[in-house]
Amino acid sequence: MPYLLILITVTGYLILEKILHRKRLNAIPIRVHVNGTRGKTSVTRLIARMLRENGVRTVAKTTGDAALFIGPDGREQSWKRRGPARIQEQVTFIRRAAALKAEAIVVECMALAPPLQFTSEADMIQSTIGVITNVRPDHFEVMGKTLDDIAASLSAGIPRNGILVTSENRYLSFFKSRAARLNTRVCLTDKYDADFEKGFTGNKGARENELTARKVCRLVEGMYSKTAQFSLHEKGCEDNPVYVKKERKSGHIHFIDAFSANDIESAKQILDRISFDEKYPRPLVAVLNNRSDRPLRMLSFASFVARETAFKHIVLVGDHQRLARRHIYRNMGGRSVDAAKERPVHLFGKGSPGKVLKTLERQVNAKEWTLVGLGNRKGTGADLSRYFQLEENP
Repeated sequence: MPYLLILITVTGYLILEKILHRKRLNAIPIRVHVNGTRGKTSVTRLIARMLRENGVRTVAKTTGDAALFIGPDGREQSWKRRGPARIQEQVTFIRRAAALKAEAIVVECMALAPPLQFTSEADMIQSTIGVITNVRPDHFEVMGKTLDDIAASLSAGIPRNGILVTSENRYLSFFKSRAARLNTRVCLTDKYDADFEKGFTGNKGARENELTARKVCRLVEGMYSKTAQFSLHEKGCEDNPVYVKKERKSGHIHFIDAFSANDIESAKQILDRISFDEKYPRPLVAVLNNRSDRPLRMLSFASFVARETAFKHIVLVGDHQRLARRHIYRNMGGRSVDAAKERPVHLFGKGSPGKVLKTLERQVNAKEWTLVGLGNRKGTGADLSRYFQLEENP
């Protein structure tokens, strides 16, 4: 009998919570769920800012490297967790947004596996507008080994009876076929916006993010004014890498923080821009930060830095350093000894960023050079980013 009472109580609580959650969702007429491989955080922030600027009471939540709750006044707070990230926190976010009487929510998708993406959308967010920023090669461990697999995984988050916005032209027909089953209309991001193009100097990724956000806001009928001008030049945005120049006793180090560009297509775009800009002095040095739970990303980036001869030195930090070095030399071709002389690969343990750079300065042996952070932000990548962004370094 006690077990039966417990079961009845728990079941009743879950049913009540589901009813209350649905009531909270219905109280928020505009619900935007941002998914995709790259640019999710940037697009989430942009849409929320545009809606706020146009008088819509908007609450947002990003996931990224550091989850943030963005209130109706634009103020940001860290999203506190007692344990690992779980998609159930989206329910808590909806509760907070409803309590703040939000007219719109903009939520970054935090799920990777297709079943979790489906649950996050169908049960938790039930978006009126869904977004798939793009389809890039990343998260192979949970989303599949090909771009087709990744596109299929992302399609699990398409809303029902809503609108899907995407800038991914390659998979437009595929997304349309999936969306048709859900009675959802698909809109492609505008490739040109005359009001926006004037004076914009950001990179390709930032431009695509902003055009996607503008498309979403235009679909929120009556909530977006073309007279409002917005641009993405925020420090730390995923597709807009942070650039810092630091003066040290031995010379100047120019640091490009591209740790959040977690796929090689995004990294290639950043490298292409660096290659044609004299602001970044040679030699270029790649610092590849690897994570033990992202082995396929490590292999992908190891192949990338091996092929890109613009990098005259390669620095490995984080996990799987020896495996990454073997893969790099294998992709360079020829004997490892010869490759090491031509473009050396340096391994570093868990030393402080200051010690790592001190050792690296001796090996690079140049008065001025550019360090490019790649691969992953978590761990050593975040330490390096913080180190360079301090006002003073030892």
